[in-house]
Amino acid sequence: MKNPPALLEYVGVIHIHTTDSDGTKSHEKIISIAQKYHIDFLMFADHMTLKSKDKEGWHDRTLVIIGYEHEDAREWNHYLVFGLDEPLPKDLSPKQYVRKVRRAGGIGIIAHPDEKRDFPEHPPLPWTEWSTDEFDGIEIWNHMSAWLEGIAAGNKLKYLLNPRALLISPPKETLKRWDKLARRRKIVGIASADAHGYRQKIFGPIWRTIFPYRVELRSLRTHILTKEPLSKDFDEAKKQVFSALRHCSVFMSNYRWGDATGFRFWAQTSNSIAGIGEKIPLHRRLRFFVKSPGDAKIRLIRNGEFFAEVDGEEAIFAPTKPGVYRVELYRNGKGWIFSNHITVVETAFRGKGNLSGKNKNTASGYRKSSGRNKRSGARNHRSSSGTGRRDVKRRKDK
Repeated sequence: MKNPPALLEYVGVIHIHTTDSDGTKSHEKIISIAQKYHIDFLMFADHMTLKSKDKEGWHDRTLVIIGYEHEDAREWNHYLVFGLDEPLPKDLSPKQYVRKVRRAGGIGIIAHPDEKRDFPEHPPLPWTEWSTDEFDGIEIWNHMSAWLEGIAAGNKLKYLLNPRALLISPPKETLKRWDKLARRRKIVGIASADAHGYRQKIFGPIWRTIFPYRVELRSLRTHILTKEPLSKDFDEAKKQVFSALRHCSVFMSNYRWGDATGFRFWAQTSNSIAGIGEKIPLHRRLRFFVKSPGDAKIRLIRNGEFFAEVDGEEAIFAPTKPGVYRVELYRNGKGWIFSNHITVVETAFRGKGNLSGKNKNTASGYRKSSGRNKRSGARNHRSSSGTGRRDVKRRKDK
């Protein structure tokens, strides 16, 4: 197993509400909880307000970014906005506010794009303006949406008592949409807590906090990868976070099934290497490498379709066609880690080293001997290669 690109990893929670809108705790209390769980960055997004913008900055070792959640006049088409100093007018159409965020140099992410549920108390709030192409990213997985759709479908008591039990996998429709869009341009995929500290009446006068922030901050997380440590200067550090998101140097994890710190996915030939969010030419010696911080079923996805899978802590895959590739890791059938894409591009010249026919190599996986660096702000995972082939399932290329 080759070594991955030398990158630093920062773990964050995105899409957090406070008492500035419909949350139940202040920024200060949420930041204090995040620090106990060693979270590197928080991105707050209250509804239509930036009144706490002055709370942005470094809070000890936690970077705090204040954005807001924009919505249209119907309260649909929710859009996470970061990098602006004032909210945009609410009377704008979705296409207009997406464009204005882009032109102002901000970053915008579509929230819970494919919500569907029959729940009159909390109706779905999907994204409907797909004619725009100026957004930076999509929420691939939203904890609040998953929970509301789950209790709308039944098992209300179970999910009231155990809100993380619904975190099985991102919606298939959203994954398919993301894969299709990523074939045209970079679209970052993130996981969102959509944290509110939500309170729900159980029965009679009894209420329960369904989503305590201490639970939300240990659920869906977004990991960014950077080449340099985050600057101690807040403005520069914020630019680094935005850059990682725009360049899709990101993977998502469900902390419910384990700490994903140290996961790596990259592509490499004898003379070139590409990390998550990057491009690499197709070559007969091109291989994808995956290192997981624990045992998992590792699936390689190409253009939204299953390509191959391996069980274990390491995997090697041999791509045979251009496309956008990402990996999904599962534990006991539950979604754990989802990477952003690596793009394999066709080469104009088909020389000796380029792939001109079917590659007879198959995907392969290997066990990994354990070894993780201790936490020191950023994470830089290193592990030794191991031996022991695992069985591989693979479909034929279409």
